[in-house]
Amino acid sequence: MPRARGVSSRKRGVTLLELLVVIIIFSMLLGFTIYLLKGANRDLGVTASANQLAGLLRAAHQAARTDASPAWVVLNVRDNTAHLLVKETVGEWHFEEKGGQDQGAFGKAARITNGSSVPGRVGRAVRLAGSGTIHCGEVPVYAPEQGVAVEMWFLRSHGRTGRGVLATIGGEVELSVEADGRVDGRVGGLRVSSGQARVPNDSWCHVQLLYSGRDLRLFLNQAQVASAAGQAGWTVNSPFVVGDARSGISGIVDEVRLSLIVPRDLVPLPAEVTFEIVSGLAAGQNGEAVIPFDGEGRLALPAEVKVAVKSPTERQEITVGRGGNVRR
Repeated sequence: MPRARGVSSRKRGVTLLELLVVIIIFSMLLGFTIYLLKGANRDLGVTASANQLAGLLRAAHQAARTDASPAWVVLNVRDNTAHLLVKETVGEWHFEEKGGQDQGAFGKAARITNGSSVPGRVGRAVRLAGSGTIHCGEVPVYAPEQGVAVEMWFLRSHGRTGRGVLATIGGEVELSVEADGRVDGRVGGLRVSSGQARVPNDSWCHVQLLYSGRDLRLFLNQAQVASAAGQAGWTVNSPFVVGDARSGISGIVDEVRLSLIVPRDLVPLPAEVTFEIVSGLAAGQNGEAVIPFDGEGRLALPAEVKVAVKSPTERQEITVGRGGNVRR
């Protein structure tokens, strides 16, 4: 029988050069993988931040339409944050109960002095004459830069002479009506006047003084008649009073509402992500750029706004049209 061929048991070893080549290749692959993962993380940060900003803008648009009142999105290009500003009602009074008390809503009762219950715009209302007042309690202060809105329906008595105070909040806020029907408003050192727009005699008029924390606006029958830019501070425990014991108004008030305007839904951007204001907007000295919506949800600026959210590897642009619609 033929003899079986022998099998060699020797094994070839790995040289040092081959080992170094493998280590170098592995290191290059690992570094390239880490670079791609970092780029992917930055991309995800941009996408998530752009989604959140678009969500804030859509929320402001919808809130303005729902509440028939302005809303804002504030971009801080210095701190790389964004937040929403909307009205949140904290007190509402309809004066349906007869007597010197109104239970109101949101846990805030009103004390009526020298006022009488009369037919109102809807249901009952309160007639004030000169010294009559409605004390609606204290205004909560959650932040020094918070805003406030005072609004009511007012029926001015025919033949009223002289200036009358319609409402006050401590010494910070005053809303008054002049003898000719002109309306003046003040928050701190900010002042607005209705100018040629007037509160009519013997006809209901909706009056609203709105301070956003960044500007002051005056509305008559839902139409903006005056505005002034600036900021004012607050004193804790200031009372909200309709009328004035010394120089009050003569007329009927109904559906009084007190709202606060405070920041909410803060969106901080990741470290690698920043805002870029492309067009239609400018940041102030404090780094803030405000995107405002009017009481119908439209953009309250003369041209559409474009804002980009970007990182070193990604950029996404958001457009707010004149109608308030948000596009990506």
